[in-house]
Amino acid sequence: MKQLLYFLIMLTVLVGCSKDDTLSLSVSNNELVYSVDGGEQIVYINTDDKWDSYCQEDWILVRQQQNRIRVIVDANTLGTERVAKIQITNGNNIKEEIVVTQEGVNLTVEKNTFEVRNTNEDFIIPIKCNTNWDIENNNEWIEIQKEESDFKMKVLQNYQMQNRTGNITIKAGDLSETISIYQAASPWYESIEMVTVEPGSFYMGAQKNSSEDQNFDENAYMIESPIHYVTLDKYNIGKFEVTQAQWKAAMGNNPSTIQGDNLPVENVTWEQVQEFIKLLNDKTGKNYRLPTEAEWEFAAKGGNKSEGFKYSGFSVLGACGWYYSNSEASIHEVGSKYPNELGIYDMSGNVREWCNDWFDYYTTAKVNNPQGPNSGTMKINRGGSWSTPAINCRNSYRHTDFPNEASHDLGFRLALSE
Repeated sequence: MKQLLYFLIMLTVLVGCSKDDTLSLSVSNNELVYSVDGGEQIVYINTDDKWDSYCQEDWILVRQQQNRIRVIVDANTLGTERVAKIQITNGNNIKEEIVVTQEGVNLTVEKNTFEVRNTNEDFIIPIKCNTNWDIENNNEWIEIQKEESDFKMKVLQNYQMQNRTGNITIKAGDLSETISIYQAASPWYESIEMVTVEPGSFYMGAQKNSSEDQNFDENAYMIESPIHYVTLDKYNIGKFEVTQAQWKAAMGNNPSTIQGDNLPVENVTWEQVQEFIKLLNDKTGKNYRLPTEAEWEFAAKGGNKSEGFKYSGFSVLGACGWYYSNSEASIHEVGSKYPNELGIYDMSGNVREWCNDWFDYYTTAKVNNPQGPNSGTMKINRGGSWSTPAINCRNSYRHTDFPNEASHDLGFRLALSE
């Protein structure tokens, strides 16, 4: 009897142990750690019973595959760590928890404010970030070159006579850092922006006698002929017409009939322009001057990049110039139309522009760097204006005025020898 009782007790123990082994549950890893960029890890499930997994977070995808789960975590765009739990349960309601932890975005900019002089300046700005980052820059005067852990920032020279401010935004996930750039204004004598015109040769003038010959223009006037071959050395010419703000700062007055700081100065004589240039050269130590008539026409035609347009950069005047038909009887701010092939603005229309030359008739002789006659009565001006018809805004059109004469549509741009 005792032996039978002992046998039954041992049998119960063995059966109980076998049942516990069958219903046991374990996982190969209870803690999963992910980087900010997310990823995938595998956890093995140890049980002989049926089992299931559950996770309520939408940033975690759990895929069951036989004796394992694949845990796929999305990138974390937040600036904080996030934690979730995955629950594994078998048929006997035995549970295991897997804790998932993911780091948040870390974004640090070494410096958020830059105060810059009016000249070109270069900076290298380190960025500390544990994920991909990008830059938003909507400033034409700030150039950006992104590297792996920093970016190069080039602040271009400020030719404006007022301070300017720009912002750059660094973005990583939902985080952002703003970098503010404050750039100083230029004094008037450093506010003249120039365009380099490379040395070259061209046929100057226009003719209307033969459509088969060079520089045919049915609207050409007699004083635009004969065409002749001109060769010029390298020089610089103003990107814009000289503004009223620049004139006022230098001369202490504004003679313009229609006034506004960013409008071209007008109603100035050739002689008054020479006074402005003398002040400019005294301040800078450079050799600013008016362009020669040949320099003016070569630049207006686009220099060596010329595409042969009738007006400066375009065959349709309205794209590049203000003239009688579109100006609404008024002068307009410099640079408000499209530039020509060299990036120069307003050489057709807006205001006529004084040249350095005395007037003379053309000859057919080939010339190098023509300066015009040594003396004369009338000075050349070019380009037409807001008050003239399109025919007077052609690249080859010539006009003259006395050097002591001023007009409501007559201004100037500068040249500078190399």
